[in-house]
Amino acid sequence: MVKIKAYPVETKAGLLWAYLGPDPAPLVPTWEPFTFNNGFVQIVFSVVPCNWFQCQENSLDPVHFEWMHANWTMRLKGIEGPYSPAHLKVDFEEFDYGFRYLRLREDTDENNPLWTIGRCCLWPNCLFTGDHFEWRVPIDDENTLSVGWFFNRVPQGREPYIQDSIPSWTSPLTDPETGRWIDTHVMNQDFIAWVGQGTFADRTKETLGKSDKGIAMLRKQFFDDMELIDNSKTDPKGIVRDPDINECIQLPIMNRKRFLEGLTPEEMADPNDIHGRSTKRFVFLAGQPQEVWETYCEAMRFEK
Repeated sequence: MVKIKAYPVETKAGLLWAYLGPDPAPLVPTWEPFTFNNGFVQIVFSVVPCNWFQCQENSLDPVHFEWMHANWTMRLKGIEGPYSPAHLKVDFEEFDYGFRYLRLREDTDENNPLWTIGRCCLWPNCLFTGDHFEWRVPIDDENTLSVGWFFNRVPQGREPYIQDSIPSWTSPLTDPETGRWIDTHVMNQDFIAWVGQGTFADRTKETLGKSDKGIAMLRKQFFDDMELIDNSKTDPKGIVRDPDINECIQLPIMNRKRFLEGLTPEEMADPNDIHGRSTKRFVFLAGQPQEVWETYCEAMRFEK
């Protein structure tokens, strides 16, 4: 009899999670946002032609927000300035499920959530920013599946909102008519940076600075974990096995209240807030199907 090896699969948060390792299988983490209510969730895939590790290194490079997502975006729109507030200092801290990055900009002080809470890089292959997760899943050595899980809390007064089904779609990397790489959306800009390093980033040519401390921490942790696995000493970082802990794993989240209690319709329409910009279009990835946008607008009670 010929048998094909099978692996355990679990459904959670609208995704299928497969474990391709030795028994016993760890638990699929129940991250706190998976328990949020009254929100619209969508899942977006992209196939990125480069090694997954350089994608994940970008997760611990907070200064790229200043130059890629702020200053470059302004230039793409033909705006000469002023530049985005510069980073004055950054720091990185390890926690049970990954690393946090903290940043202080010219327009903030040390009481700002960017510095006191920050954002986190979940171990081993995810970026979590509060309203969404970005997993970098290896397809093979030369290709990565980007998986984005996005949560938008409905405005106050819209509750209770129950989502019947979670839509998923695929975001293109290039314009089908011109072949040019798409640079109009946040994660599409990241894709350009990742692939621009080549299929495999040549790290012999890099010069790391103070703001790259997080990347060094990331690399060291991977080497440490590989040694643990080789020697079968214990679990690598971030493994969850306790069902009680896995009821809901809290994460560092800036402005947690907005996800739990929601914003007023007026606050959500603020054009200076990313939530305000989300009333006009999906800002993270290009190519959102019209029907997904319309369903989102219905959930939020925005004009289509």
